[in-house]
Amino acid sequence: MKIQLRVVRGLIAAAALLALAVPASAQPYYGGDNTLRFRGGLFEPDGESAYWEDAAALFTSDAQELEDFIFGFDYQRGLAGDGRLSLLLSATAFEGEEEREDRFFVEEPGGFPIEHTATLTVATFTAGLNLNFAPHAPVQPYIGAGGGYYVWELEEHGDFVFEGPEFDEVFREHFIDDGATLGYYWLAGLAVPIGRDFAVFAEGRWHRAEDELGGDFEGFGDLDLSGREISGGFSWTF
Repeated sequence: MKIQLRVVRGLIAAAALLALAVPASAQPYYGGDNTLRFRGGLFEPDGESAYWEDAAALFTSDAQELEDFIFGFDYQRGLAGDGRLSLLLSATAFEGEEEREDRFFVEEPGGFPIEHTATLTVATFTAGLNLNFAPHAPVQPYIGAGGGYYVWELEEHGDFVFEGPEFDEVFREHFIDDGATLGYYWLAGLAVPIGRDFAVFAEGRWHRAEDELGGDFEGFGDLDLSGREISGGFSWTF
């Protein structure tokens, strides 16, 4: 069973509670221009394009069922001496998988479902700007936005139906396509310092990207890569 996004949303509340547990004397002022950030969480695809709509019509498919873990790494460079404005370079990896059944056909004899697996893999490389509203506070809200490069791969493997003029045939196949496209994102989050050089944070990112399918999916329209990412992690400033 997939873990729901609401589980990771609790990281935001946890970050705020942690701030209350750290003595005020331990809360640092902004103390460095370079920060490494490590994060993990969940990504849920939107699925708002021709490919996803056709898949939902023909199979028991819902793009949001591909919700799965993401892992990310960020480098943040301060652009102002007070720590408010910074450059954020990010790399994120995601892979989601969905089991599908044909809505209109079953295998005979026996009436067994005709099933295949769809897998979406996305690697995201982005650059953007972050604005920290309170770089000297025990709880630091921030927002950001940017653009980047979205590298993806779509696979479907399993059983499918070929509708012939006289009879329908079930066959096993492996379809694949990959590509890369430009996109953009925006984010909002909270950071809580724990000592001079370290902090924990929780944030949400909203991605927008789309590409045209080709290869084994030629003619299937556009593939929506957009979605919502909820993550949390820790950072080291130096």
